[in-house]
Amino acid sequence: MNKNIQFTHKVSREDDGKMLKQVLRNKYRFSKRMMSQLKLNRLVTVNGEVVYFTSRVKEGDEIEISFMEEESEQIRPQPVPFDIVEEDDDLIVIDKPPGLVVHPTRGYPEGTLANGLIHYWKKRGEKRKVRPVTRLDRDTSGLMVVAKHAYAHAFLADQMAKKRYERMYYAVVHGQVPEEKGTIDRAILPPDQAGIRSLTSEEGYPARTHFAVIWRFADATLLRLHLETGRTHQIRVHLSSIGHPIIGDTLYGSEDDQQLIGRQALHAAHLRLFHPRFREWREWKSPLPPDIRQLLEKLKPWE
Repeated sequence: MNKNIQFTHKVSREDDGKMLKQVLRNKYRFSKRMMSQLKLNRLVTVNGEVVYFTSRVKEGDEIEISFMEEESEQIRPQPVPFDIVEEDDDLIVIDKPPGLVVHPTRGYPEGTLANGLIHYWKKRGEKRKVRPVTRLDRDTSGLMVVAKHAYAHAFLADQMAKKRYERMYYAVVHGQVPEEKGTIDRAILPPDQAGIRSLTSEEGYPARTHFAVIWRFADATLLRLHLETGRTHQIRVHLSSIGHPIIGDTLYGSEDDQQLIGRQALHAAHLRLFHPRFREWREWKSPLPPDIRQLLEKLKPWE
């Protein structure tokens, strides 16, 4: 059966004499909504007893917070292959293969990563909602994080909003990028009816992508990219805007790359986040997948 997620905290000298609700807010940054749920459902104890949130705590008191078991989403469990890089009580880090949609949509109602996660958890007798912290396009491979409960998701989403995270990608693009490194800082508009996003110099969603050249080929370049923002299609539309679309990207590039690779050559290779429980940085890496390595072998060397 699913066990309740629990957090424990021993009251420090600095918090001696403070109200319980102050300690909870300072330590965990709970939202007002989450504080109300914890209070209403009597999910916080001090030294094993439920107390008022206005009660004063003293140094050495042990505070325990429990999160109730969640009802699973109405997503059909299906065995979907994906690799788990790391998993703990709060999050699961996945190395997503290309061709896998993260969550059911009208066009992809089944066979998604979410279907696979629900199936994986159900086999272990666990009920969870799928809460992606980072997302990847269907044909982008690599690392992504899914939170396993509401607090972890809220904490990590807040960290990302404050830009307390690092994401690094590799992309193989058309043409030789002349600069050794640079930054694309252009806002992105919402998608049109065809799902295509474009850039704007006026109103739009701010987006910033840093790039550095790793290797140049005769008619292509291998780039390393770091994101400051995480807009949908950000890397793809930014690189296309400077005249170097990603090889295999039929939406923002050419439809004539199928002989080279069957999807956009974009891979999320490195991820670094501040952990919601341990309050320390954790990082993960993923090597280039076989199809991108094969693409690099096909490209002509720079003479």
